Amino acid sequence: MSSRILLAAIAAMMLPAPASAQDTVTVGQETKRAFGTITSLNAGDTACYLKLKDDRGTAFEEMARFEICEQRALLGKRVALTYVQQPVMSPDCQGDPACRKTRTVVLVSAARPAALAAAPATNTAQVSFCTSEESVVFACRAGGKMVSVCASKPAGPNRGYLQYRFGKPDTSEPLDIMLPESRLPPSKVATGENVAFSGGGGSWLRFAKAPFAYGVYSGIGKWGPKGEIREKSGVVVERQGKAIATLKCTSKPIGELGPYWFEQIGITANGQDFGFPD
Repeated sequence: MSSRILLAAIAAMMLPAPASAQDTVTVGQETKRAFGTITSLNAGDTACYLKLKDDRGTAFEEMARFEICEQRALLGKRVALTYVQQPVMSPDCQGDPACRKTRTVVLVSAARPAALAAAPATNTAQVSFCTSEESVVFACRAGGKMVSVCASKPAGPNRGYLQYRFGKPDTSEPLDIMLPESRLPPSKVATGENVAFSGGGGSWLRFAKAPFAYGVYSGIGKWGPKGEIREKSGVVVERQGKAIATLKCTSKPIGELGPYWFEQIGITANGQDFGFPD
């Protein structure tokens, strides 16, 4: 099927996020996001409470100084965040203004509108959507799109996270899809396995968000017209368990997907099958 069908299948799950790595800052012992788009401002007893989305569309929350809540024009804006360590009223006070108990927290002290940074002119062709702090499990170009499966360093059955990312590479346009939207341990977000074929073998990895599922695959076997050894790799989009679109890799896939990776990460097929496309 065409890439138009694939895009139609994922249109309902579009995320407002550019395909760029996240900048962070360290404040005391905490690592904080340096940028975010503010979606909510709410004043509480202790501080101003911000809800934001980072440049990948992942929601997060921060406490801020009270005056930030007065800046309603920041709603919906991408901002650069400045932080400070500051004592605030302890939760034990339950909002009692006479209470003297405090605790020191990291607060947003300033939020200034910030445009998305352009890619450097010297930037080489992008090979995945994974950041330098992540491992590339699988990545390839598929026509004008790119698919990546990224894992945190380190990751294991019950630690770190694993995400599927798909979109247009080498631009600041939003990713078409990222699954899951939050960062969860690999064994909770994907199924897959390594399988043996005549003349080789292959691996598949599936991410699901009902009614859709997205599977990446890579393998080698006697798939030629006369039984010649051929390689195949790409992405399969399923709806309610049936394949509705396939995009084949147009670049050689890279990554760690294979028997050793499955053993280390603790992902299994969980009773599922996968048909490698022709």
